Amino acid sequence: MKRLGIILFLIGNLVLSSDIQGQAIELNGFAGWQLGGRANLWDGEFKINDAMNYGGKIAVGLSTTTYAEISYMRSDMEGRFYPYAIGDRSELIPFSSNYIHIAGLQEVHMGPVAPFMTIGMGLAVWSPKTAQLNSKTQFSATLGGGVKIWLSDFLGLRLQASMLMPMIFDGFGFGCGIGTGESSCGSNLYTRITPFQGEFSGGLIIKIQPN
Repeated sequence: MKRLGIILFLIGNLVLSSDIQGQAIELNGFAGWQLGGRANLWDGEFKINDAMNYGGKIAVGLSTTTYAEISYMRSDMEGRFYPYAIGDRSELIPFSSNYIHIAGLQEVHMGPVAPFMTIGMGLAVWSPKTAQLNSKTQFSATLGGGVKIWLSDFLGLRLQASMLMPMIFDGFGFGCGIGTGESSCGSNLYTRITPFQGEFSGGLIIKIQPN
């Protein structure tokens, strides 16, 4: 929760900064469908069922075609654990997935239609609904695209598809090698994505344009 507080503090400073004041602000509420995916664990595989998702976004214009946005998306899902060794699968485990992201959005204006792409990062919070299991927070990234359809100067529709990529940091490695006539050293940060998810959503946009 401390990391989430830092993120919200930074985005708040961005929104209130003098450079941003006077730019357009877009409010977007959405709902859609989230694909479950699977997580490969050391002793088995956790398969997640598809489910409905919902949430909201606040976007602040940096220019007429570039936005910085913060988003929250929740899905109440169920999953089942399948061990690699011989054994029975688990009962369905209810939990919620919560994605909090800061993203950049770039769009192209084509009359009332504006195709866009987004890329962002933030946190994925997994919250089981059983007392025996603890919540888990991971770093995550997202990549998406979609279209805005403006019905008026201040009201429109936003349709979007996104890839959701929670990441586990597996460790840090450093090594040196000797080749023909030269030696070299290097380091790597090892990560893996678990689970890889997709989502499709849509909703209304309200644009607030300062005078």
